[in-house]
Amino acid sequence: MPHVVYYAFMENKTSQISRGIFLMLLAALSFGVMATFVKFACRTIPSNEVVFFRSLLGSIAIAYVIWKEKASWIGHKPVILFWRGFTGFVALSMHFYAIAYLNLGTAVMLNYTAPIFVVIMAKTFLKEKISRVVRIAVFASFIGMYFLTAPQLESKPLPLLIGLLSGICAAGAYTLIRYSHENESPYTIVFYFTVISAIGSVPLLKFGFKWPNPFEWLILLGVTAGAFFGQVYMTKSIKSSPISVVMPFAYLTPVFATLMGMIFWKEYLGPIALLGSIIIIASGITIYIFRDKTPYIPIEE
Repeated sequence: MPHVVYYAFMENKTSQISRGIFLMLLAALSFGVMATFVKFACRTIPSNEVVFFRSLLGSIAIAYVIWKEKASWIGHKPVILFWRGFTGFVALSMHFYAIAYLNLGTAVMLNYTAPIFVVIMAKTFLKEKISRVVRIAVFASFIGMYFLTAPQLESKPLPLLIGLLSGICAAGAYTLIRYSHENESPYTIVFYFTVISAIGSVPLLKFGFKWPNPFEWLILLGVTAGAFFGQVYMTKSIKSSPISVVMPFAYLTPVFATLMGMIFWKEYLGPIALLGSIIIIASGITIYIFRDKTPYIPIEE
């Protein structure tokens, strides 16, 4: 009888992990779709305006989820949530700018350097101990960043710098989660982020505003839907399975973005940039697997 219970438990656990991985795959695809719609939108609409509408519509969507799930609107530590939302807003603005001016795969890959900078910030500000394997992964990732950016470094230095800064700012936002309450709802965290991003992007609209036409509204809805479903699927994935198991599959987002860049804009990564991307992805996955303390990272961008 005990062995029957054991096998039933293991089968249920395996099924739960499989479901978590599948949900993370859906999240990665959703975020890749979001980035694709951002690229389409930025062809005719300023990136700051895309940030505004994505955040405004996203606030409405996540507010509905909070109401439905009866989550907290204020949270346990509003000050931490505010600064977390603000740094997320800066990261989002930089990320969308990079998408507008760089190859889609490159822009998304630069944003996904965030977990690497999380390790550095956790070591600096939280005094976390870093294993030798993780230190090697961080060092390797910087080599990967150089390979990724080298082919476009002379022609597009500013967008590359801003794309990299988006990853650093996102890392700051993720690190702040460690200071928040352990029972903080991820929906509350995202709500702060979307509301602050919507309000924060209003002053930037004066640098160029174009009222969307019906087709552009559809594209903006695509941006919002991709982000919303990405957040929901990622949250459910992390709740159902160990983060070290499912989070590596989040790195399929830049892979999906690269494929979509190839399909829609004939953007192809050269051998050096492709090698850099592989190194960054391998380093990020290594960090998730071997790091003792992995912060919950809802990659909402």
